[in-house]
Amino acid sequence: MTTKEQLEKMFTMQKSLNENILKEFGELSMTADKLQMAIIDELGELTHELKGSWCWWKKSQKPVNRKRVLEELVDVYHFVMTWELRYGPMAGDIKVILEYYKNAIAEYETDISALSLHQLICIVILRENKLMNLLVLSRRLNFTFDEIYQEYLNKNKINCERLENGY
Repeated sequence: MTTKEQLEKMFTMQKSLNENILKEFGELSMTADKLQMAIIDELGELTHELKGSWCWWKKSQKPVNRKRVLEELVDVYHFVMTWELRYGPMAGDIKVILEYYKNAIAEYETDISALSLHQLICIVILRENKLMNLLVLSRRLNFTFDEIYQEYLNKNKINCERLENGY
């Protein structure tokens, strides 16, 4: 499966999950402000998992656990895809969103950003093209898109079960 095909499947799954969440919690449960806060929160959890690579003052800091970093990164994907579906520059249509980001998707395997990790995290928060910037951040963290895709499938299943069970 290509990165684009994987993203299309992820967006389709996310759209379905979002529809179920809206049925359960109502339309106002996913405002732009709330989604932005969710993205910030998940990026904070991601940076916490990366703390072993930047926390110089704490001798007892655990080393970075790549699996936990991937789990937190995928949580960011859930909210960024929701943002793109609802508020992004091409909101609504998955094929149009993927076409809009086609260059970023095509460059995923080759583009290693010269930007620092903290710059990339800030860009995901502050800029409109959230998916493009998240793809760059993901690549900078040295994850293949296959790894992201597989973890997304795992986490989406958990999120659907949580919704079903009143999480």
